[in-house]
Amino acid sequence: MYYQVLIETSEKVGKAGRNKQYFELDKTDLTEIEERIVYPYLRKEDFQFDGYFLNFGEIKRITIKETQKTTQELSKYENDHMPSGVFMFVSPSDIVGYDKHTKDITTTVFDKAKSFFPAKSATKNSPTAPDLTKVFIVHGRDDLAKTEAARFIEKLGFSAIILHEQASSGKTIIEKIEAHTNVGFAIVLYTPCDIGGLAGEKTQKSRARQNVVFEHGYLIGKLGRHNVCALVKEDVEIPNDISGVVYVPLDRHGAWHLLVAKELCNAGYSFDMNKLL
Repeated sequence: MYYQVLIETSEKVGKAGRNKQYFELDKTDLTEIEERIVYPYLRKEDFQFDGYFLNFGEIKRITIKETQKTTQELSKYENDHMPSGVFMFVSPSDIVGYDKHTKDITTTVFDKAKSFFPAKSATKNSPTAPDLTKVFIVHGRDDLAKTEAARFIEKLGFSAIILHEQASSGKTIIEKIEAHTNVGFAIVLYTPCDIGGLAGEKTQKSRARQNVVFEHGYLIGKLGRHNVCALVKEDVEIPNDISGVVYVPLDRHGAWHLLVAKELCNAGYSFDMNKLL
């Protein structure tokens, strides 16, 4: 059994501007054809054919046919039995168009190949929509600030997700963060839990804990910087090399409530503004 493969592309040739055709003839291994041509095509990938790299987007047609003899043998037969008075030459590639010598197995081959590429569910393909009923809160050792931020979020009608309050289920800290940050907004509390400064300098400044800064960066990467708000208490030092990050003073008078509420609205959260009163 021999297999003949024709691929037609959008590339134009000749004065008539016909689509260019590429051939691979007299192949004996159908599995090799599937793996080298059919599977890449179904994956919408470019692949090599007849010595050329073919662009998926330019392929117009793929035809796979089966013959009992080689195209060389069939071509010779046709030329040897040409009717008297007919002057033409039948090439091996011409045989692909002769129905009497070939059996079209294109549909069969592609149907078989498609069975290895089951359609993925829309849920698996589409990114999970963020949960706009929850707000993730990152905190240090300032329990009062943590509680104040959480109660404010709950007052607006949302759930405050605080990492240490969530069941571990054997997960590491980073795994817990990944598991509980499918939210639309996060608040990061920069409270004076650590101190630090440049090497060699005596002056030390109040800083947030290192895990707070790390989680802040992680959330910016996952949610987008406009969906993360850092509440900064007193004179805590903040990263000064990052622009476009939202920092809101965690003042004693509660002015931050309105500022955070506006950021929540911008992130797509809906709530009754009267709850701020």
